[in-house]
Amino acid sequence: MIRSARHPARRPAPFLATMLLAAAAGLVGAAPGDAASRPAAAAAVDAARPGATAATAVCGHTDEQPPLAQGSAGLATREAQCELNLATKAGHHTPIAVDGSFGAGTAERVRTFQRCAGLTADGEIGPGTWAALNSRAARPQPCTPDGTPSTPQSSVCGHTDTRPTLRRGAKGVAVRELQCRLNLAMEPGHYPPLAIDGDFGGGTENRVVEFQMCANLGTDGVVGPNTWAGLADWSSRNAYCTPPRPAGYPIDGLDTAKYQHPDGAPIDWAAVRAAGVEFATVKATRGLDVTDAYLASDMNAARAVGLAVAPYHFYTGTAAGTGAAQADRFIAAVRAAGYTGQRPGDLPPVFDLERMDDGSGRCPTHLTVADATAWLDTVETAFGRRPVIYTQKSFLDDCLGSTPAFAAYPLQLADYRQSITEPPLPNGSATWLMWQYTESALFDGIRAPATADVFNGTQEDLDRLANR
Repeated sequence: MIRSARHPARRPAPFLATMLLAAAAGLVGAAPGDAASRPAAAAAVDAARPGATAATAVCGHTDEQPPLAQGSAGLATREAQCELNLATKAGHHTPIAVDGSFGAGTAERVRTFQRCAGLTADGEIGPGTWAALNSRAARPQPCTPDGTPSTPQSSVCGHTDTRPTLRRGAKGVAVRELQCRLNLAMEPGHYPPLAIDGDFGGGTENRVVEFQMCANLGTDGVVGPNTWAGLADWSSRNAYCTPPRPAGYPIDGLDTAKYQHPDGAPIDWAAVRAAGVEFATVKATRGLDVTDAYLASDMNAARAVGLAVAPYHFYTGTAAGTGAAQADRFIAAVRAAGYTGQRPGDLPPVFDLERMDDGSGRCPTHLTVADATAWLDTVETAFGRRPVIYTQKSFLDDCLGSTPAFAAYPLQLADYRQSITEPPLPNGSATWLMWQYTESALFDGIRAPATADVFNGTQEDLDRLANR
């Protein structure tokens, strides 16, 4: 998974971990350390501070901000229309056409924005409206009243209609169009907006990968025809990119680790629960030497609001014969955090069995069935609960010879394909317990994307599994 080191199907965890840390540090739109790529967003925030007067080209068209009204035309109108799209989409408003012509539709969207921002809704853009646009376009926030679906526009950023293949290192107007489209496609509360600076750096590449994951495209960070088509679709609608939820499984869950705490932000578990989530698996340990910093706080806070909760261990096969030792490390950590496996709300512990998380995608070097079984047996003895195994059929096929050795264990299976109705079962297994179907879910109360699951059973089944 990419945001909790459990990720058998896509780009490895360290890549996105670096990305999220860079975003948390404010280096959105750039590789870590590339401060030259964030002045637009930073200046927009500065412009919103009391006494600040600096004009900002948030969309990269022009930093000239003359008074505008119906009948105006030109680059400043394009900039205003683009900023209006960024600032109002969070209120479910379909983007308007960015054509440089201030017509009746633009005037109406200005009035909508002014009402959202608590300004006089006169449909004209003066200094106060410009300042509010600069701020809310760079850091979008929901506004009321909510919009209603309307016909998507093809031109929502106004830089160019050309769509060349783009990759890291590219520069120019097509990159500005890309960055603007990414900001319109990805929900800003979970994906901090990129600076629209025309420089395809590390931050832009990371955001491309995140969009490709969300839209179920190949995650290569290159913007070719399919990625452009997906961006054109999502950026022109009144909704942000979210993977579809599997039909037929009404009980929702999620998985968390430090990656769901960008810049140390806490998870609002009450908001998560209010959004309909019923269960969570929380990262506890990795290998022999890592305990997740948020194990105790997340596990206990999630239980406190009524979620069924399980701690999980990411198994590393970097040394031979460490199954029992890794189990001992996990047992000590979760007991210190209060987990017994027997309390109301305690789900069985989870054993995360997947490819190496070093970016190689290789099978764990020293993983054997005997090592995995040693972990499972040690933990089951300690807590009196048969562990759940998090894995993927292709992993067991490729790395453990399609072994049926784990067929008696309940399974949390990862498969992010949107073309399937349930995950394929490993050799010998008859059913699955949880299906992790995406790594791009957006949950109220969490400031970063998370992996999401559905439960294969009823609420009563979940309650029995959680000792309730």
